[in-house]
Parts: sequence; structure tokens; C-alpha cells
Amino acid sequence: MVWRGIGAGVLQQPDLAGHPGAEREPLRDRICGCRKPAFYCACGPRRPYLRIEGYGHSIVMPIDEDAYRATTSYNTVQLDTVREQGRTATYVDGSVHVPLEVVARTFGATYRSGTFTLPDLQLTNVSSSVGAQADRLVLDLTQDTDVFTELRGNDVHVVMRGAGGEQRRYTTSGQFISNARVIADGEDLRLRFSLPKDSGYRMYKVIRPGSVRVVVDAGPSIERTTPALLDRISRPLIVIEPVLSGGNSPDFSLGVANSTAKLLQQAGWEVEVTRKNATDASLDQKVELARRSDVYLMLDVGRLPVEGVVDPGVKVYQQLSENSSEYVANIRAGENPAYAGNAVGDLGGTRTLSAALLNELKAEGVTAEQRSISKVLTLGEAPQAGVLIQLGSLDSADDVAAMGDQAFRQNIAVSVARSVASYLSTKVDNAAALPGDEAAAAEGAEEGGAQE
Repeated sequence: MVWRGIGAGVLQQPDLAGHPGAEREPLRDRICGCRKPAFYCACGPRRPYLRIEGYGHSIVMPIDEDAYRATTSYNTVQLDTVREQGRTATYVDGSVHVPLEVVARTFGATYRSGTFTLPDLQLTNVSSSVGAQADRLVLDLTQDTDVFTELRGNDVHVVMRGAGGEQRRYTTSGQFISNARVIADGEDLRLRFSLPKDSGYRMYKVIRPGSVRVVVDAGPSIERTTPALLDRISRPLIVIEPVLSGGNSPDFSLGVANSTAKLLQQAGWEVEVTRKNATDASLDQKVELARRSDVYLMLDVGRLPVEGVVDPGVKVYQQLSENSSEYVANIRAGENPAYAGNAVGDLGGTRTLSAALLNELKAEGVTAEQRSISKVLTLGEAPQAGVLIQLGSLDSADDVAAMGDQAFRQNIAVSVARSVASYLSTKVDNAAALPGDEAAAAEGAEEGGAQE
């Protein structure tokens, strides 16, 4: 909570546990930025006043120098957006005293002499109303909190950070929102409903003294908009980098890359290959594509610089170390905002893709080994899944013979294409799923009607 004041003297901060705090601070103008401890603010009203903010609420009250008059309804105080006549702050022995019953009424708290109690953050009620072109849901919260929406497929999720409440299903008589379900998601609470075709939705808060309401409207009268990050789900980008091996050896990587791209494009996926011939793309171009990718694949052939040392066979490398992109690393380390998972995935995506690729290679009769790798720049810049596939070793005559076989290269291309398509298809399905076990929640949830 932030206590702010303007005027001569000091502000005594009441302890919200119920006792006056001992800490005092000069009353300076913290609203307009003035640092002069003057009786009035040079860039604001000449009458001293106090501003109290917290839990989404705001109180503005004058500091009346007449202690008796401050206890009457002489003064006008503003509680959130409501103005009324009532008790206000006053000076007593050089300190500002605040009527805590006014603070309690505004914040939805309980105040008795010596006790000031704020309620836990809870969703206390869900009500609904029906309109000709839009239906409305109203969510009552005991406190303000971060509330945002996510669109998963055709389902709207209203996420209330840190809120508790009863998990249940609500039914309405509306034609656009027929029912809604409240479910727990870790420390948060979600309300979910299905959005009809050709309908949009909007959400806003209404904060009044003692209450916080979240209003959600949905229907054809509201324009349907889609967050840009949702395009990552419906139109993912697959980038294939055939690493240029150099020398006089055949370009096995480019051949497999083109075959893989063709199979994926025929299935409707968007694919970019970083080069079309022996001229490689610049590092900047590859990094830019890596940052846009949902799957980044590097195809390479191995060659060890130590004479007589050979490391043959097909290998799938996954980079699970720190990401070289500061943006990606910050998202993975912090608390994800809405749709952040569509922009930056965790390292589980790379593990899932690697496992799927090994299974598909095995199904095509290709034995592959899984290994870890670090400090590959383009893989480090890929925000979602990325793997490096070594097709074989140029130091091994058997590997060179295998890579020269069209059937072998096609088997690898088919394995890569299938694993990528399976990984992305699962990701699309998961994007529209409820958090946790929806079936279990549905069986145990109590059903009730939203109040009209």
C-alpha cells in the first residue's frame, strides 16, 4: 500500500494489523513530483490533501485543520470514482490522522477498534445478464488483482492471478454464453467459456468502494480480434538449416533438407530452408530465421579434425544449456505473461521433439544416438524447439556409402518430417486444452446457475 500526502507536518502511517505505526515521514508532494515540504503544492491545489492507494482502490481526502469539523460530513472525500460528504483526515499534534473506517469501507476491509482486517483474495460470485447482441458475465472479487484473458481455440480463459474460489460450472440463459466453468490453475483461478462463431469479447474492471468487479461481454456485436502471438499456433514456422560442409564431398545435408521440406509443405506446413545451393546464408539471416522459428532443424555431416579418430553414425543433438537470447532466457526464468508460451517455449519442447525423432528414425530402420550440445548460436536463438541432426561422418566409409544411398536419405527425411508434424500437431491440441485434468474437474465440479 502507498500512502501519499501534501502539507505541513508529518504522516503517521496506520498499521493495517490494527495499531498506529510509529514510523513517520515528511509530507511531501508525491503526486506531482514536487519535493518541497511546503504547506501546499505549487503545482496543485492550495488546500492540503491526502491520497491513499492500494489493492486497486484510491482515496483522496482533504486534510482539515479543524479536528472537530473533520469528524463531520462537512468535507467532500473521493472514494475511487464516488464523491461523498464524510469524515476526513486531520492534524493532531503535528501528525495526520486518517479515519480508518473510511479506508476499510473503500478497500472492502473490516474495521473495529484496534482491528483492521483485509479479506483474502477470493472470487465470491459469478452472475450473468442476457442481451440481444451480447451476453455478460460479472465476476465479483474481494480485492483487485491482475486479470487478463487468453483465447485458446474458441475458448476464452479469464485468468485471475492469486485468486481463490469455488470450482464449479455455471449455466446461463444466454444465447452467446450458455455456460462457464471456474477451475484452479496452480495459485491462480480461471473462468472459461466457449466463444460462438463470428463473436468477439471484451473485458474490463469496475472498481467501486468495497468491491472489484470484472465484466466480460461476448457476442456478435463485439469485433473479434486475435492476439498476434496466437498466429504462432495456427501458422508455425519450420526452419531447416543444411550446414555447409565445404570441400569436395557431396552436399548430403541440402538433399535431405529439400526432401524434408517438400514432405512438410505437401502436408500444409510452412517451411524455410536457409540455402538453396552451395552459397550459404549469412549468420545474421540465419539468426533472424531462428528467432522466428517454432522448430529449428540443423542438418550436418560430421568430420573430426583429429586424424585416425572416427565418430560414425546418425546422431540427434539437443541443446539444453542456457539460451543465448536474453529475451528467451528472461521469459523462461520469469513469470510468463499471457500467451508467452506461444512466443517462448520451455526446454521440454526440444526434449519432446528429440524423443519423437529418435522413435521415427528407429521405425524407418535407422539407428541413431542422442547427445547433448552447447553454444550453437542459431539453436540458442530459437525460442521453441531446436535440434541438430548429424547424418553421418565423412571420416567413415560406411557412413559416406549410406548417405550416398537415396533410400537412406529419404528414410531420414520421412523421419524428420513425421516427428516435426507430430510435435506441432500435439502443440496445437494442447493450446486449446484446459490446465490440469479437465475430465477430472468436470466430474467433481458442482454445477449451478449464474445469477441473473
